[in-house]
Amino acid sequence: MKSIIKKIKNYLAATALLSLIFTFSSCETEPLEVLDYKQFYTGTEDVDAAILGLYGRFSELQAQVVVLNELRADLLDITPNADYYLEEINNNRPSKENPWANVSKFYGIIQFSNDIMTNLKSMLSDKKITQDEYNERYSDVASIRVWVYLQIGIQFGKATYFTTPVYSENDVNNGIELSIDDLIPTLIAEMESLSTLEDYKVSNLIKDKIDDVYSLASMFINKHCLLGDLYLFNDQYESAALQYRLVLATGEANGDVSKYRLVGPGGSDVVNKGESLPTWYGVGYYRYYGDDVNSMFNTWRRMFASTTTNGLNEMIWFVSYDKRYNSDFTAFRKLFDPVIKNGSYKLKPSDYAVESVWGNQVQLNSAPFDARGLTGGFDKVGNDNVIRKYSMFDEIPNGNYAGGWWLYRAGGLHLRFAEAANRAGYPKLAWAMVNSGLKGNTFVYTKADGTTYPGDSIKIPGENPFNLYPYPFTFDARQSDQPYIRAPWRSSVGIRGRVSLKSLTFPETCVTKDDSIHFMENVIIQEAALELGFEGHRWEDLVRVARRLNKEEAGKGDRFLWDENIKKKFDKSGNTAADLSSSDKWYIKVN
Repeated sequence: MKSIIKKIKNYLAATALLSLIFTFSSCETEPLEVLDYKQFYTGTEDVDAAILGLYGRFSELQAQVVVLNELRADLLDITPNADYYLEEINNNRPSKENPWANVSKFYGIIQFSNDIMTNLKSMLSDKKITQDEYNERYSDVASIRVWVYLQIGIQFGKATYFTTPVYSENDVNNGIELSIDDLIPTLIAEMESLSTLEDYKVSNLIKDKIDDVYSLASMFINKHCLLGDLYLFNDQYESAALQYRLVLATGEANGDVSKYRLVGPGGSDVVNKGESLPTWYGVGYYRYYGDDVNSMFNTWRRMFASTTTNGLNEMIWFVSYDKRYNSDFTAFRKLFDPVIKNGSYKLKPSDYAVESVWGNQVQLNSAPFDARGLTGGFDKVGNDNVIRKYSMFDEIPNGNYAGGWWLYRAGGLHLRFAEAANRAGYPKLAWAMVNSGLKGNTFVYTKADGTTYPGDSIKIPGENPFNLYPYPFTFDARQSDQPYIRAPWRSSVGIRGRVSLKSLTFPETCVTKDDSIHFMENVIIQEAALELGFEGHRWEDLVRVARRLNKEEAGKGDRFLWDENIKKKFDKSGNTAADLSSSDKWYIKVN
């Protein structure tokens, strides 16, 4: 691995100006002179070094992506320590000079990607690389480019679309400006054209470790999740569900009951006081102390400090940071850390979110809070609410790990699948995924005489045992002794189930299936706030649903985004913000 690290350094030195290839002034693109480095690409080790270099630069986007997606929405707020630029983002009024609203880093990643993809084509043509070696590397790099373009569209409402590198002033003319409405179908077409959507299989990238410590396998983008998100944005619900289901199927054929299954309390692994805590991620209570809030244990928060097999049962795509090397991550977490921990404490959970989002939930024992908030995603330090998701390695040390960027994990995957399934016409399945899971009683079918069907005929989603849902909306959660069945989803307890929250119920106003679909959509998006808060998804979730609702009824999505969500943060804080009550005001002007 040392030789490939040297290659990375050589590559980054040769392409030092590429990350600055785009600077934007009045929405115009100015190319910068770059070095001639085409001789770098001689074989697979060279291109692998380039790909690792790309991911290194990609990891530098974390702070900007998280801040834009969270601070512009309702869950994150500024403290009195925040500087003017963060205040502008919070108020959705960024100035031209605001670094958080500068799109240059995004286009720097696109330039890197285009360079690698262009040279991969040349290597294939020159027979320096085999077709299989080309396919997985090209698809990986292309997917990173697609992900970055999607983020640009979500934040800025449009993108200048380049598929080739910009090496000269004339190359700038190759870019095409696309609105978000045109960008998303373009990105879908690009993903659909790739030769593979599977993870790396033949590359040494997944076989080696950096410093003999860091496995790279989970660092690379999950292409099925990305395509599912694009389909979801484009209202192609069955297609989205299929892509998510392919990832959820990981390990099914081998009977795996843990990988991406959301295992949690309610099984046979009861925990007595004094015993080791369970390896699953959830919120539970010690045996015989289920009504004592002081006997609650919270292992849900441990997922943010795990690099073990248990962690990989939750984390699908994540980037790890090392204490010795990554000053960007250190600067990022200081935004949240309290001053007594050498932080600057510029950002905090919004008062609205603390009180009315996580504080408005009820546990199974009637405890009035969601432990994914207080004691989970944030703690109380003195009188301040302090976000902890990015500093959990302080609590659970693991070598030189400093923290991570959780780009996709099982909790989010279940929620995205539920959103797609719900809109595809399966609100009952969506309800199960969000609440008590497939292990619960949602699909326990009752006969005409009031008795239930036997264990081999229940807990497979459908209308009844004789009218089951089609793939990709079917799962097997059966557990039976006669006949003996132990299905892979038998321990899946759902998003709310694994943190011991009461299940939500359909209100009486849900008379038709459409009523149920609209009710569940709101439930899913609010559950995403509870589960994924501060991880960099909130603005994306709100915009995706708001766009969908505006297509159904003019202004409905605007009210959803602003009145029903973001405005509540400002109502509680007393601060004023830019008006986001119509879609033409949602997006940042390109700086």
